[in-house]
Amino acid sequence: MPTAATPRGKTANLLFGTQADFATPAPVDYIRTLFYSESLAETSPFEDDAILGTARDNNRDATAPADGLASLAGDIVVPVDVNHFAYWLTMLLGAPVTTGAGPYEHVFSSGGEVLPYRTIEFEKRAGAAFFQNVGCLASSLSFDWTRSGGFRQTTVSIVGRNQQKTAATVGGAPAAILARSPLSAAQAVLRINGVSAAHVLGGSVTYANNPEEDASINGTPYASGYLLDQDATASGAMQLRYVDETYFDLMTAGDPVAIELEFGSAADAKIVFALPAVRFEKGAFAPISGPGGLQADLNWRGEQSAAAAMMTVTVTNQ
Repeated sequence: MPTAATPRGKTANLLFGTQADFATPAPVDYIRTLFYSESLAETSPFEDDAILGTARDNNRDATAPADGLASLAGDIVVPVDVNHFAYWLTMLLGAPVTTGAGPYEHVFSSGGEVLPYRTIEFEKRAGAAFFQNVGCLASSLSFDWTRSGGFRQTTVSIVGRNQQKTAATVGGAPAAILARSPLSAAQAVLRINGVSAAHVLGGSVTYANNPEEDASINGTPYASGYLLDQDATASGAMQLRYVDETYFDLMTAGDPVAIELEFGSAADAKIVFALPAVRFEKGAFAPISGPGGLQADLNWRGEQSAAAAMMTVTVTNQ
């Protein structure tokens, strides 16, 4: 008997569409994009039901549970790609301001109060099983920028309403997928107050929308949406070789500094994260643990200034 084809990640596809409201899946003709992995799932954990007087076999074993609250959450790992990354930035920050006529500059700014809900569909069994995740909102985006091999990736954390399975796509007839234009994980430029930073080994960045479930009753088992009542936050860490006290002085001064983190392969193919006001937290600096060279770990958090958003991301592409 010959071998049989089984579902595998290589045959998976991701489509998405923008919804008109939280509960209604997006209409047809979705957009196709790239991803590395996903873990979206609707969960409804059981809860103990301490009912008394029910029929039972004995007085020790557990009885049937009750359903818990339903929720949808998970992560999608996506490429930091100058053609595809804007899809996720729009979900995280809202629509950009676009200028130029090729190359184009798409500027995304934090602080937006109106963010899109999306339907995200994964084709998990080729042509036969499609998992649609409805009411998806970008909760956070995080990535490491340590020098490494391969292409740079980022994790988008998602919250949403519900997941449903269909035997056929609801994505309609998507347009041709945009060309891939990934950015190397070996290249990055960090600027502090406009000057290229030296002796930096890498770090991490997390931007969080901090959404909260709208628990308003709506006649379904699901939330009524998500509220953006909490402040958005930007935070991260930086690792560096201890050569002099430049970074120690920045840390102890406690004053905000401007940071830019640039990933690019050319002047017309780059992505720049800009945070105009970042403060380094005071902490241990370059602790000594042996006879070798010393390294320092600095944690930071961003804030808005009187004239600028906490974070902007500029995507330059063709």
